[in-house]
Amino acid sequence: MFLLFPSILLLLRWWIWDGCLPALAVQMYQAWLLFLYTSFALRENVLIVNGSDIRPWWIYHHYLAMLMALVSLTWEIKGQPDCSNKQRGVQLFLRWAIMQGIAMHLQNRYQRQRLRTRIALGKAKRMDVVAGETAGVEGQLLLLYPVLFTLQVFEGYVGLLLLQTAFHGLASEWQVVVCGILLVVMAVGNFVNTVETLMLKLRFKAKMKRAKSRQDLSRQHQN
Repeated sequence: MFLLFPSILLLLRWWIWDGCLPALAVQMYQAWLLFLYTSFALRENVLIVNGSDIRPWWIYHHYLAMLMALVSLTWEIKGQPDCSNKQRGVQLFLRWAIMQGIAMHLQNRYQRQRLRTRIALGKAKRMDVVAGETAGVEGQLLLLYPVLFTLQVFEGYVGLLLLQTAFHGLASEWQVVVCGILLVVMAVGNFVNTVETLMLKLRFKAKMKRAKSRQDLSRQHQN
């Protein structure tokens, strides 16, 4: 849905709606986003209560995303004439949402594979949250992290474009300014936390290699 909904809106914009997005369709999508991010935030709070190790930033990120979805619900979707310029902010947001849908799909595949690996090793149950070992999914990580970094850069770029659009008078609504600021803040926070997570994984991997090397040397000495 995260990928399909904005893609359909942008396609129908040209095929049926003559280059203009109808307000109802966009607001339905924003209402769905508000529901989705609220569900994410509630789920993560429950997981933390149950002892899961989730970085606080990702919960704050979903709160910010909830706020952005709520603000965008009040965004006036203007039509003709010249709706291409009037709706520029909405179009930029939908393009970013498509990229985020691709990243979420890859992330979901990676996490499911990671959980299956931990279940096979006897280190997790089916209801657990993935964390720790990355065995068996290194190829997916090589694809996932570049996509995540690209998405975060594009997220910040879209935020700056929204601010530029507002300041140049093309879309001067306060909602454009607020959504632009929120996107930039989320992009910076996501980038910093993704780098920290990557460094943690690299340190963990190096630690495991050192431990394995010590075990191999110990076996050689015993032989």
